[in-house]
Amino acid sequence: MSSSDSKFTGEIPKYYEEYLGPLIFKEYAADLANRVIVPSNGLVLEIAAGTGMATRKLRDTVSSDVHIIATDITHDMLDIAKKKFDDKDNIDFQLANAIDLPFEDSKFDVLVCQFSLMFFPNKIEALKEARRVLKPGGTFIFNVWDSFEYNDFVRIVNQTVVNCLPFDPPIFFSVPFGFYSIDVIKELLYEAGFNELEIAVLPKISSANKARDVASGFVLGTPVRVQIEESAEESLERIVDIVEHAIGKEFGYNTIEANIQAIVFTAHT
Repeated sequence: MSSSDSKFTGEIPKYYEEYLGPLIFKEYAADLANRVIVPSNGLVLEIAAGTGMATRKLRDTVSSDVHIIATDITHDMLDIAKKKFDDKDNIDFQLANAIDLPFEDSKFDVLVCQFSLMFFPNKIEALKEARRVLKPGGTFIFNVWDSFEYNDFVRIVNQTVVNCLPFDPPIFFSVPFGFYSIDVIKELLYEAGFNELEIAVLPKISSANKARDVASGFVLGTPVRVQIEESAEESLERIVDIVEHAIGKEFGYNTIEANIQAIVFTAHT
C-alpha cells in the first residue's frame, strides 16, 4: 500500500464528512453503536475514529458514565471529530497508531473500529494490539466493506476513475473494498487470540440528493484524490464531472439510491 492509499489529510476530511458521512457511513455507525454492551462506568476505545461518525453514535448510545477514548492517526480527521462534542461529553481524543496503541494491557471493556481495519498495513499486529488492551471478557466490534459487487456507487466510481487514467490507474478503492473474505478475517482474529465470533452481513440502501454529491464524496473525500493529483493526466474537477455523469447515467441525477453492503464482526477475548 502506497503512502497515498490512506492519506486522509488536507481538504479530504471535509468532503469525507460532508458527503460520505450521510451517503455510506451514518447507518453503519449507528449499527456498531447499538451492538456495544458496556458496564456502568466502563471504558470504550475507538481506534481509527476518523471524523467521529461512529464516535457520535457511541456517545449518543452508551450511558453518560461510560468514558470513551477516540483515537486516530491523523490530526486533520480528529480536528473535525472534536467539533461534534463539548466539555460535558465524557470523551477524550488522542492521536494513536492502531498497530502500536499507547495504552496498558487489559484496560478497555469494548473496542470499536469502523471501516478501518482494511487500511492497517499490518492487520495481525493491529488485531493483537486490540486483544492486548481489552480486559478479559472484553469485546471487539468492527466492520469492513463487502466487495464492489455489493456496493454499487463505489463500483461505478472506481470503474470510471480507472478508465480516466488507464496508464496510471488509481488503486485506492481496492483497499477499503478489497478486504472482505470472512474466512481470512476469522483466521486473523483467532490467530490474534479472539474467540466466540459473531458475524453479520448487512445490506443497506445508500441514498443521495444528487449524483454530484456521490462524485464529490468519493473523488474529493478519499485518498483517490491524491492519486489523481499525482498522476497529473486529468484535472480533478474534470474527473468529478465525468464521475457525476457516470453515476447519473446509471442511477439518475437527482434523489438517487444504490445498494451498499458491509460485514460486521463481534469478537470476544
